[in-house]
Amino acid sequence: MSSMAVNIKKLAKRRDIIIAFGVVAFLYCFIEYNLIFPVILGISFIGGGNFLDNTIHIIQLILGLFSNVRYILYGIGAIVVMALLCGLILSGCLYKMNNFLSNRKKMKGEFLKGIQKHFLRVSVISFEVILFSVLFAIFMLIVSVPAIAVTRSFLGGKTELLALTILFDVITLMVLFFGFMFFRIYMAFWYPAVFNFKDSFFSIGKYAADTYFWKIVVMFLKFDIAFILFEFLMIYLNSVLPVSGAVVFLRVLLLLFVNWAVKTLLFIVITMAVFSAFLKFKKKITE
Repeated sequence: MSSMAVNIKKLAKRRDIIIAFGVVAFLYCFIEYNLIFPVILGISFIGGGNFLDNTIHIIQLILGLFSNVRYILYGIGAIVVMALLCGLILSGCLYKMNNFLSNRKKMKGEFLKGIQKHFLRVSVISFEVILFSVLFAIFMLIVSVPAIAVTRSFLGGKTELLALTILFDVITLMVLFFGFMFFRIYMAFWYPAVFNFKDSFFSIGKYAADTYFWKIVVMFLKFDIAFILFEFLMIYLNSVLPVSGAVVFLRVLLLLFVNWAVKTLLFIVITMAVFSAFLKFKKKITE
């Protein structure tokens, strides 16, 4: 039995950790159900359901928002609020997970102790992670514009652009894939460094990520496949299930509560994998 399977089996006895991550997953699913799904559905209507057109509309919408100083200030304010919320919740959740994987005994008031010790640092890191994520996402969207433009022209009937379309699409997909992987892995390993070292969190997290990079890529890829397939299923159900009538109960059950249970499991597994890899790195460099 793998170490991951052993840890998951042991975690089944720690209901406090499952509940803590359940709260995180519920907040995510609530935002997803009430904000993300409606926005995706609205953009698909605007773009006529075409993926390339939808992407262009998203880029235009984002660039339009960034041209308004008031919206930028609103965005920064929203990031501050989200960072503080992350600091409040993640400092307790991740502290419990780190202690569990470090084979430390369960402590009374462990969640509150995690908040007391790590709230400020986790809040600051979360602010930077959210801000960098927004900027990185915008950069990636802009990078994809040439490939989208060439592909749209090819699909519009310009068959002479076949070779150029393949070249642009392959290069863009490779840039997006590796850029996305590098970014997420480095951001993810920033957090366990906070709970195990006193300073130089990003440098230590990056060093740990570099040490096990390709193993982590495979791990993230498996997580991505499971997450994306499930997310597509949820988006599809969101588009076909009625918003009123007798079957509205089924809609809420599937899009919120089943979504919540699956996302809780996925969040626990990926967090456990990241922290396990980091603790393995910590043991290696401190021996």
